[in-house]
Amino acid sequence: MIRTLATTALLLASTGIATANDLETAIDQFLAPPGYERVDIEALEQSLQDYWLDTTTISPGGAVGPIEKALLIATGAIPSERTRTALAYGELYDEQHGRLSFIELRHYNMGPAIRDMAIEAYGADNTADASEFGEGEHLGWRFVFMPLMGNTAVLVDAARTVIDPDIAYDQDCTGRPCMDLDYPFDAIADWAETDMSAPHWPRQYSESDGLIATPAHAAAELAVISWSANVESGAYQWTGGERPESADYFHPWRFIGIDRNLGQEAAIDAVWQETQLMDDSLSAMAFRRLELPGATYWFGAATPR
Repeated sequence: MIRTLATTALLLASTGIATANDLETAIDQFLAPPGYERVDIEALEQSLQDYWLDTTTISPGGAVGPIEKALLIATGAIPSERTRTALAYGELYDEQHGRLSFIELRHYNMGPAIRDMAIEAYGADNTADASEFGEGEHLGWRFVFMPLMGNTAVLVDAARTVIDPDIAYDQDCTGRPCMDLDYPFDAIADWAETDMSAPHWPRQYSESDGLIATPAHAAAELAVISWSANVESGAYQWTGGERPESADYFHPWRFIGIDRNLGQEAAIDAVWQETQLMDDSLSAMAFRRLELPGATYWFGAATPR
């Protein structure tokens, strides 16, 4: 098992969930579903260094939150830009180190499915090669992050699996069949368009691919809109939002879905769901950010008790 010195120190410390052994057991349980293998977290942390724009600071990328880092790693792992992502977020609290983020992320290459639709509609002779639609495997990731020494989210441990295409067709992505292109986010909530928008802040990594936002930046803006981050100081700061009192162990209560470039035009459609709300009238809230080149639309939805 490959761990940084920071992780080792964490696991030897007395923690709020009982003992270091309890925390290590929780991490091992989270990272060890069938088919997952531990990965070199130092290599993953090093791969993140290529994204940071604030390289003159003591901790480049130090304010970037765990969800953004997870998305940067996952989107950088395959070349395809026609993707569907499903992310589930939970936490454990440690008295010494604060809130540890437990993130499950599944990242699907939708290029082959889109190409199959094009062949059915226009014929194989009139359809571009597979490489033009996007290449790469479906990958599942599990990450554990913690705050440490001026860094909002240091990678503690991680595991990865390759998702079999046949299995992918049976999986759920934010309330939709993962590989079914006929299920946009429209049907998962009673959306109402709003006039909200995300403020600007100094960027710590590239926010756009030239036409639309990157998945990480779309998630960062949703984090601000959903009160899981703020820019009150003028700079972006991940706070994690409010952990529900009913949250159980590291089991997730926050869910994020992202569809990127699944139609004929460039677009990124991202949804952020908060469940198990500590509210007398609402059980869940959702926020949606839909971006086309030159325009971004915002939507909200609420689930009453």
